[in-house]
Amino acid sequence: MSINIILLIILINFFLFKINESVAKKINLYDIPNNIRKLHKKPTPLNGGIFYFVNLFLIFIFDIFFNNFNLISVFGLSNEVNSILTLLVVFSLLILGIIDDKISLKPISKSLVSMIIFFIYLSIGTEYLIIDLRFKTFNFTLDLFGLSLVFTILCFMTLQIIFNMYDGINLQSAAYYSLILLHLMIINQKYSLFIFCLLTLIYLIYFSIYNYKQKLFFGDNGVYIFSFILSLLIIQTYKDSESLILVEEIFVILFIPTIDMLRLFFSRLFSNKNPLKADRMHLHHILLKKYGLIKANILLILPLSSSILLLNFTSINIIVIIMINMFSYLYLLRSK
Repeated sequence: MSINIILLIILINFFLFKINESVAKKINLYDIPNNIRKLHKKPTPLNGGIFYFVNLFLIFIFDIFFNNFNLISVFGLSNEVNSILTLLVVFSLLILGIIDDKISLKPISKSLVSMIIFFIYLSIGTEYLIIDLRFKTFNFTLDLFGLSLVFTILCFMTLQIIFNMYDGINLQSAAYYSLILLHLMIINQKYSLFIFCLLTLIYLIYFSIYNYKQKLFFGDNGVYIFSFILSLLIIQTYKDSESLILVEEIFVILFIPTIDMLRLFFSRLFSNKNPLKADRMHLHHILLKKYGLIKANILLILPLSSSILLLNFTSINIIVIIMINMFSYLYLLRSK
């Protein structure tokens, strides 16, 4: 039965992406090029999040009515009500992202709305609250006690900001999301999670084809949804077992986009510039300018792909892997 659903998702995405331009015209959702930061030459549809929401909605429907994937267990949800609540949160983030794509909301405004959404979600369904931080390197566990809600909201917000800043050139985000999904498929042996990640990868393959041809972007609506879904998957894998994924490993997975975000934030701050104002000083912009699209993307995914191999198939200390990532980042920065 799973094969039939997988084939159906492949077919649905085929026709869904065919109407990409029509959907963008209908709702007037385009990324308009400018000379400040954007590199594309013509208005490009921002349907990435909309199309992925359709995928998620169909997966939820298949799960609730046909119980094919046991999606509830993928996200660690205890019942259909929480499953529907998760879908409502995704829809809320989609609407927020579409509004942001259309009128460019102020950073403080969209961050506040996102925090309210996460607060309501985590207050109703507490299954995603992070109650402790487990450090393998130091064999140490830090209990969060009454700070669990605040810390978990902060985690959701951090990933949203990181992925939003990292979505800069074609193929970049899709490649990065795919590697994270592949890593979760390796370390978490749940069949339901494997199927869910596989279906998401099918979507990302379709998206990458159109994104490479500059016919489709994720937009803020896509970034908001993907950051939320990946946050859920990472947190659930973290909560599933003490040995599946630990704090240092999550840090490794997010290292390059996190360190790039921090570099830009403080460099803008020290230069008396708005630390939240977009520019072309991201690592991906630097690599794109020097090496072109394909080579830039290969260089961008090398640190994460290497880290995944080292984490899963060697016994190298995780601190060494973090140091390798740091040296890789500094070396790539020299490209400018």
